[in-house]
Parts: sequence; C-alpha cells; structure tokens
Amino acid sequence: MKLYNRDREHLIVDSLELAQDRRSRNRGLIGHPPLALGQGLLIRPCHWIHTFGMSFPIDVVYLSGDWRVVAVSENLPPRRVDRPVLRARAAVEMAAGAIRHTGLRVGDRLELRS
Repeated sequence: MKLYNRDREHLIVDSLELAQDRRSRNRGLIGHPPLALGQGLLIRPCHWIHTFGMSFPIDVVYLSGDWRVVAVSENLPPRRVDRPVLRARAAVEMAAGAIRHTGLRVGDRLELRS
C-alpha cells in the first residue's frame, strides 16, 4: 500500500505495512529494523502509541476517520509514550524526519492507494 497527500498531490509513504488486528497493532514496530524514508506502518484503530521495545526514533501522524491529519509527533525516541489524540482513528508511524521531509501538516487530507 501507498499513502498519498491529497492536498499536496504527492507520495508520503511508498511501502506501507498495515496493522489492523489486535496482535499486529500491539506488536507495531517492536523488533522491526529502523524505517527508511518512504516506509511506514498504519495502525488502525489507534489514538496513541508508545515506543517501548523499539531501538529507533519515529515520526507519527494521527488521522481522523476521514483521513485528515489531526496531530503529528516528530522524532519520538525509544521508550516513550506519546500523548493520546482522542480525535484520531489511525496512526502512521514513519522514519524520523519523514514529516519534515514530506511537508505534512495538521489539516492535510491523506489517502491509501494500492
């Protein structure tokens, strides 16, 4: 799967893994090798994440039910708990620096493409 920014008409993530069942959502990126720019994990449903068990920092984009960016967290280090984003219905974990690199902002509308 790929993740596109509909408002800016460009690719955000070209290799997106999905975590939509309880087991894969709980596992997230624990034990996963560091993400490169262009890689990400979509966790759905989700309104907060943690980085315990991870060895690398990540950027996180929180999405509403209509795929609008409602919050972002940049360069979240390992062994941290991010704040809950109660309006979020999904989270996308990406390589640290991906938000800045892609210019993502709160309010942007995203979409999945195959």
